[in-house]
Amino acid sequence: MRTLSTLIAAALMGTALTSSTLAQVTAADGYSVAGSIDLSPYCGTFPAVHVFADGSILIFDGSNTSHRSADGTILRDYGTRPSSVFASFVRVDESAGLAYIGESSFGTISELDLDTGTSRILNTLGFNYDFAFDLVPGLAYVTGSPGGFGANALYRLDLVSGALSQVAQLDGFSGPVEVDSLGNVVVAVDLGLFPIPADSVKLVRFDSVEVTLGTVLTDEDDGEDFSVAYDGISSMDYDAGADCYSVIEVNTGSTGSESFAWNVNNQGDRAELVATVPGFAGGAQLLQSGLGTAFAAYQPAYTSLRISYSQCFGNGSADIFNVVPKQAAAVFTGPGPMTTGTAIIDVEGAIPNGYASLWVARSVAWESIPLIDDIGGLYPVALQASPAAFGRRFSPLQLNSSGAGSLLFTQTPQIEGAFLLQWIIYDPALQVISTSTATINR
Repeated sequence: MRTLSTLIAAALMGTALTSSTLAQVTAADGYSVAGSIDLSPYCGTFPAVHVFADGSILIFDGSNTSHRSADGTILRDYGTRPSSVFASFVRVDESAGLAYIGESSFGTISELDLDTGTSRILNTLGFNYDFAFDLVPGLAYVTGSPGGFGANALYRLDLVSGALSQVAQLDGFSGPVEVDSLGNVVVAVDLGLFPIPADSVKLVRFDSVEVTLGTVLTDEDDGEDFSVAYDGISSMDYDAGADCYSVIEVNTGSTGSESFAWNVNNQGDRAELVATVPGFAGGAQLLQSGLGTAFAAYQPAYTSLRISYSQCFGNGSADIFNVVPKQAAAVFTGPGPMTTGTAIIDVEGAIPNGYASLWVARSVAWESIPLIDDIGGLYPVALQASPAAFGRRFSPLQLNSSGAGSLLFTQTPQIEGAFLLQWIIYDPALQVISTSTATINR
């Protein structure tokens, strides 16, 4: 994951959106913007950050390193450098309580113990840009340009000894790097030209075996063109649960300066657009809930993607956005308390022209924490009761162009509040993709 230092700041405090903030990002169908924060005070320092699962943040602003709570309160100050530098990245191994911090002025890569506050320099790598943990504990990959600006290279970093060993020599400028669940390494590669020609940037994948051979690989001879034809790539993060990537494409769109956040599948296809930003964006960081659902359109909002947006070189403003999947809703409308009459169970906000099947369980089967289950669809789905509890399952009905549909039934006082109602959501090809929220017939 690359938290682009020229874009990211104190991030993700969940503050309310202002009208100006809303105008800066457009979520694609199946997503919404859940919050943002004004980063304008940090435009002069261009910090790098890591967002913890609890919403607190570790910030390196090129001078000072601090841990702040979700509301911005400083929880711990880790000290200030004697001179200011350009921040590259902040990566945290939360299980070990260790942070890895890069800066590109002198090229140092440091390890910070978040418990003791002690710091040590592991090594230096000129113009270091990005960092990704390897599957092998104690190892990581770093991109940088030790041969000078524009000479991209990939290195393996020993997080114990600090030793650096070159893995690949790449074309162009240093860029984002990620490691997938099989140990394959994916890195962005460009032509080394500026301005960057349209459609000239690609993601190159090196096989997990190749990167351990001890020979210096090249993107042209040894790497596989994994995903191609980008105008530029500022940042990416890997979703191990869904085996896909969040990729921020930059320098594109009708104006030539828009940014797009894509979900890229394990075949390298841009599977879906997540959001559009009318300027330069980066800082892709996926935050997982631990529940097991995928970050994809029309899913529950248990996972989210942080995207930073900067106009620091324009009007001096910057923001970071929290983009979440937008789950369809089950809505019950009844005849009134203790009354017999027509009731309606709607599904709203599902995939346009898709399908939905109503599943019915006894309301006593409601689970306070959703159950994540694989029922044979594209992703695991969130059910508000166990699959066995849903004794009635209606055939899928087609939804309209707004992703809505409904069923009617007769409600009586005897059954009021007795049923848990949840929709299974299908795409237009009748592939299960998600569920709606659940409701009770009350």
